[in-house]
Amino acid sequence: MKLTDAENAADGIFFPALEQNMMGAVLINENDEVMFFNPAAEKLWGYKREEVIGNNIDMLIPRDLRPAHPEYIRHNREGGKARVEGMSRELQLEKKDGSKIWTRFALSKVSAEGKVYYLSLVRDASVEMAQKEQTRQLIIAVDHLDRPVIVLDPERHIVQCNRAFTEMFGYCISEASGMQPDTLLNIPEFPADNRIRLQQLLWKTARDQDEFLLLTRTGEKIWIKASISPVYDVLAHLQNLVMTFSDITEERQIRQLEGNILAAMCSSPPFHEMGEIICRNIESVLNESHVSLFALRNGMPIHWASSSHGAEAQNAQSWSATIRQRDGAPAGILQIKTSSGAETSAFIERVADISQHMAALALEQEKSRQHIEQLIQFDPMTGLPNRNNLHNYLDDLVDKAVSPVVYLIGVDHIQDVIDSLGYAWADQALLEVVNRFREKLKPDQYLCRIEGTQFVLVSLENDVSNITQIADELRNVVSKPIMIDDKPFPLTLSIGISYDVGKNRDYLLSTAHNAMDYIRKNGGNGWQFFSPAMNEMVKERLVLGAALKEAISNNQLKLVYQPQIFAETGELYGIEALARWHDPQHGHVPPSRFIPLAEEIGEIEKYWALGHRGSLPSVSRMA
Repeated sequence: MKLTDAENAADGIFFPALEQNMMGAVLINENDEVMFFNPAAEKLWGYKREEVIGNNIDMLIPRDLRPAHPEYIRHNREGGKARVEGMSRELQLEKKDGSKIWTRFALSKVSAEGKVYYLSLVRDASVEMAQKEQTRQLIIAVDHLDRPVIVLDPERHIVQCNRAFTEMFGYCISEASGMQPDTLLNIPEFPADNRIRLQQLLWKTARDQDEFLLLTRTGEKIWIKASISPVYDVLAHLQNLVMTFSDITEERQIRQLEGNILAAMCSSPPFHEMGEIICRNIESVLNESHVSLFALRNGMPIHWASSSHGAEAQNAQSWSATIRQRDGAPAGILQIKTSSGAETSAFIERVADISQHMAALALEQEKSRQHIEQLIQFDPMTGLPNRNNLHNYLDDLVDKAVSPVVYLIGVDHIQDVIDSLGYAWADQALLEVVNRFREKLKPDQYLCRIEGTQFVLVSLENDVSNITQIADELRNVVSKPIMIDDKPFPLTLSIGISYDVGKNRDYLLSTAHNAMDYIRKNGGNGWQFFSPAMNEMVKERLVLGAALKEAISNNQLKLVYQPQIFAETGELYGIEALARWHDPQHGHVPPSRFIPLAEEIGEIEKYWALGHRGSLPSVSRMA
């Protein structure tokens, strides 16, 4: 086939192919007149073929481009190079009805028989341009986000980052592109698992997040929270991953502040020391700051604790927060002074808010400690110090080589009040006695309640005349009857006094107690010095009491019987059973000693001779 025949054959195929092409095809001649306009072009522009064929191409050119188009065509026909010739680009077309659509077109220049023709192939690009615009706007939006964002490809290489990422870490897109985050970012050696956890997060296939300590390009340490979100296509193939970062350095500092203070509270340091711990931890979070704490006592601020240094600059800013109890009542004041510009106001307010709650907890802890101390060291009914408090007080005096005089006071006849009116009124009687004691109490004297009706007075006046005078003054406290429910109740005191240089607390209390017991057994209403002879009697009673318990348990007591005879007639009218006790160690112990002792140690019931009545001989047998 000759070349001309082949060209003619090609022409016969070319135009039908363009006619059926899905892309709009427009052919113009050397006079810029439309020679060919296929159905796809009709659909794009909205013109019928017959409206376009033979007309100038200007009718298809957007209005804003028409003034420049003739010169553009002329320049190209005369040999100038068109920028769009031989390439594809986007162009917004104007349809017959005035609406506009985005298209992608390709321009080809054809020379034949000394004439220049142009063929444009155009397709609708509205969807992809909308997507492109959406992507562009999204990139702009992401780039203007305050939160750093990077986009990764499936191999975890960075393909995009926003300005916030550059501002936080110091790396621009040209430096970050193609790098993996764990390679680009500066990861400190501590915490030791930092790098491993970051790598694990990068290769997650579902949304996840974690916290890391990283270094910026300038070496600044920052705590960040990193979140990763995979992006999948419609076929569930991974396309990209979006990674966002948040600077949580301040949040971590506040968490550390809370953790340190709560940990310190668990160790229950002294109140003043706890306040200093709070101040130091606030200072560690707020640079160039000075912190002071005040506790409120009767509405007045009392200094609690403060930091060791302060922001003394004239431009220092002061922040104050009221420390409140759970019920909202003010309990203290937190003051923070910071150098102007050292920290943001929002961060200082957050630290102050958290810190005042921590201080409130410390105040409540101290209040609870004092309450527990009150329960441990003081009698709840009278408010007087209790036995524990007394022990501490006496131990402290002995440690200081001070020899106190101990008065152990027992209130007699309280049982009469109980029998007449009940325990509640007996408590009122004791309170009245305590009030009378308080009225007579001297500044250097110490009064406490150790149990029930027993009190202890400790005095440092240890010459004999003062001791006896104080004892008499104590007795005179109850010289007038106590009025209870409009009834007079005469009460008396049994007072045991102990004083011995260099003796410890237990000795002083036990000997005073022995002296008080001696007075009570002899009718009460008096006072008695403890003496060594009395001490020997007490020791003997303890030893003898133990032996008596053993003798009763082992049936070692014996009964002897003495006939009872009428003196006038000599007639036997009964017998008297008499108990006898002979101990291997103590020998013969008379009833006058062991019967009262049995009563004291609670063995009298076991001893009682009626327990042996079955062994009594009958009167008739003795007659």
